[in-house]
Amino acid sequence: MSDEWPTEPPEQQERAEPERSDEDRGATALLERELLVPIRSSVGEAPDAERITIDSLRHGTDEHGRFLAAFTDREAFAVLGPPGSDVVSVTGRELFERAERADERVIVNPGSPDQVEVASGVLPFLLAGIDLTTPDALRARRPLGGLPPLEVPASIPEPFGSELRAALAELPAVERAWLLRVGTAWTVGVALDSRAPLAEFDAVRNRLHALASEHLGSRRDLIVTDLRSPTLRAHYEAAAPPLYQPPGARSFLSRLLGRG
Repeated sequence: MSDEWPTEPPEQQERAEPERSDEDRGATALLERELLVPIRSSVGEAPDAERITIDSLRHGTDEHGRFLAAFTDREAFAVLGPPGSDVVSVTGRELFERAERADERVIVNPGSPDQVEVASGVLPFLLAGIDLTTPDALRARRPLGGLPPLEVPASIPEPFGSELRAALAELPAVERAWLLRVGTAWTVGVALDSRAPLAEFDAVRNRLHALASEHLGSRRDLIVTDLRSPTLRAHYEAAAPPLYQPPGARSFLSRLLGRG
């Protein structure tokens, strides 16, 4: 069996997904819901989900490329999922957190009339508890790719602002960073040097979340977003100039080694 399987458009499905309530269709409701995720195994076992890596999850493919798939129940998986595949049960939050770290999009019940597609750039906002959609929008089967509006803050609380700038200056992979408001939360958009390994973003996010816990009261009050996606970076660039940018044109390697 291939590790990827093509999904058919909804009109080609022989059976429709069972009707669900508007609440169940909400993107926020998916965070706490148990989802079934196919894995690269077909031996009839149910392995421990905590020991399954992102690379062990089976991908689907559609006209836009690869995605991580999940299913709301056994019936949906039997109708829509890859035949014979083993699955693990995880909460939507756990799946979305893994997908965010891997910069993957997620489709729940792919190919069904009420499939829910969540673009990778939206995942940080969704995980922070910002509801990006309504049940009517979910039923339209379009990606949750409409990014929430970003606002320039009237002021930045201290010492959070100065501590944030100091922390960014100590992180050599950070090329530029924006601090903006999104709804009732703060968001830092981080543009990393193109040569920085992917693990560098985890280090940046952990450092900034620690600052948020200390100065804002909770790490959930600060959304740290990786701006590797050109569309996502343009969204922040259009809102305001960066809060932080290293002086001069020092390279990532020079900053890492403390030169210049």
